[in-house]
Amino acid sequence: MRRFTAVLLIYAALLLSVRAEMSQAAYLWQRAWTPAVSTAVAEQTTALDGLTVLCAEIKLSDSAQPTRVEIVPDWARLQARGLPITLAIRAAVYSGSFQQDQAMTRCLLDTVANSLRRARAAGIEPAAVEIDFDCATRQLEGYAHWLHLIRAQLDGPALSITTLPTWMERSAAFAQLLVPVDHFVLQVHSVQRADRIDSDASLCDPQLAQRWVQQAGQFVKPYHVALPTYAYRLGYAASGELVEVAGENASPVKNPAWSYRVLRAEPEAMAGLVRQLQHARPATCRGVIWYRLPIGQESYNWDPGTWQAVMLGSVASASWQAQARVQADGLVEIELLQASEVAAEPPRAVQLSWRSGEALAWDGQRHYNVRALSEQALLWQWPTRMEAPLLAQGTRWTIGWLRIQDAANLQITILNDDDD
Repeated sequence: MRRFTAVLLIYAALLLSVRAEMSQAAYLWQRAWTPAVSTAVAEQTTALDGLTVLCAEIKLSDSAQPTRVEIVPDWARLQARGLPITLAIRAAVYSGSFQQDQAMTRCLLDTVANSLRRARAAGIEPAAVEIDFDCATRQLEGYAHWLHLIRAQLDGPALSITTLPTWMERSAAFAQLLVPVDHFVLQVHSVQRADRIDSDASLCDPQLAQRWVQQAGQFVKPYHVALPTYAYRLGYAASGELVEVAGENASPVKNPAWSYRVLRAEPEAMAGLVRQLQHARPATCRGVIWYRLPIGQESYNWDPGTWQAVMLGSVASASWQAQARVQADGLVEIELLQASEVAAEPPRAVQLSWRSGEALAWDGQRHYNVRALSEQALLWQWPTRMEAPLLAQGTRWTIGWLRIQDAANLQITILNDDDD
């Protein structure tokens, strides 16, 4: 009995060890390698087990002729970092034939070979080649033919593909698609469309993601789960129809005739998914790959601090501090400090009250509107129809001011959404 108990304890320890060693990698999906990208490779990848680097795209012209667009990574920085590198090749949406004599097929095979040559010439031996192709579910058999052709010409690197949850609905075709690949990436973000402004959609639904993770575990190939770090802005015409999708390239000038919403990766929700995967995941699920590596100073991607906290499974709630900073001549500035570990939206409302004294003037800043609640109270409010940004830890915002005569006992309060 003691021997049996000891075996169970050893087995449990091994399980815990496997769970604790969940792999975490990231995509580098930059088309232009600015100095900031190279710096991020050096400074933001210490906790990673690998990088998947976009190195080429295949686009289709109006005449349906494919062309290759090469990305030039900072190979020297990647080599110095020393992480396993996967070369990602993005293929445009394509509905033609998958036979070997087709122009698209030849272009794809040439692009794979050329990408390997470029990496090796720079001193990097890729760990894998990954094909990113949003294949129509009905065409999985044709896509499988492509993958067999790629597999036949690979001379060392593993073969990987990104996959969509809908493909698993055709389980037999999906299983055959996985035959020539060594592992795959299950994309659980940006799979719900928000075609209308009132659409019930999220960038990544944690419950759906968990269901898809379990479903993917029924197949024999190892896989990683792709989780998002980004957001994008959607613009809708007066009719309610989607007319614009924009990310980091979003123009700061908005069309006054349109309405907007932002779909984003919520740090707390993604941290919860990480915790769940750390403690319970299918045996073939090797871990997480993040789309994409935060570069810093981006409008629609997490800051590096938020990403690192979420990678650890942090689920800390938003924590804001507010203070009324009294200046000279009766000027009072309303300042907010973001104190939580992960990025958070600014408070929707902040109230300032005082026991006695007369407010002579006031105004809002950072988009906050201000209104008088009484002779001794003002309320700063974020616009109801305006999406609030995610702000990193340490962010300080002055959201308004007032000039008050003979103020006494100033009190400032952050109001929750249900405090009205």
